[in-house]
Amino acid sequence: MKNNLETTEPESKQSPWDSDLKVISRVLVQVPMKLLLVCNNIAERVDENEFSIVTDIVEKTIDCVCLSDDYYIPKQSVTPGSIDYLNDEYHHSVVIHRHPDDHNTFSSTDKAYINQNFELSLLYTKKDNFINGVYNLKLEDAIVPIPVKVQVIDGLSDIDITNIETKRNELFPLSKIERQFEPDANSICTAEDILTELRDLSNRIDMMESFYYR
Repeated sequence: MKNNLETTEPESKQSPWDSDLKVISRVLVQVPMKLLLVCNNIAERVDENEFSIVTDIVEKTIDCVCLSDDYYIPKQSVTPGSIDYLNDEYHHSVVIHRHPDDHNTFSSTDKAYINQNFELSLLYTKKDNFINGVYNLKLEDAIVPIPVKVQVIDGLSDIDITNIETKRNELFPLSKIERQFEPDANSICTAEDILTELRDLSNRIDMMESFYYR
């Protein structure tokens, strides 16, 4: 799990007031792509109505949390402006709450009755996806809400492609002599190099046409 979140690090040159403590201004939340697709699908099927789903945190550090791609849809009665939760049994720590488009902040009802009952609350809109969120840092007798930054993870960066070998597909294979003067793959081609290659290619085509039509 990557810790590329917004933090304020101590300066290298310390003053008498400096410390080694990390100051956290925002918690990074890594959300699996599956949850975004689930929210998009539900939004298509419930029209403009609100809804919520719940999930869990599978890994966390002091400044980063990673969500599970498993989810549950609680029993709920919804309208375009409200969610009424019905009697149900679940024990998840994260809620994802859908708002109408352009309503990008939590309402007072959200804060009083939804957010405080979960460790993490994310706000979703069909237009902007995960637009807002709050991580509730629990102390002995209080909750400290910390803003979050959402990062959707597709998991594709973890694909191992070391077994795939790429080869250069040449329309006109170079001779052994020509290969001696071929630039390295890592070298940078200039505009002059490209023009030279194009002229050589044009000459080869002319030679082939002359041979074919003679």
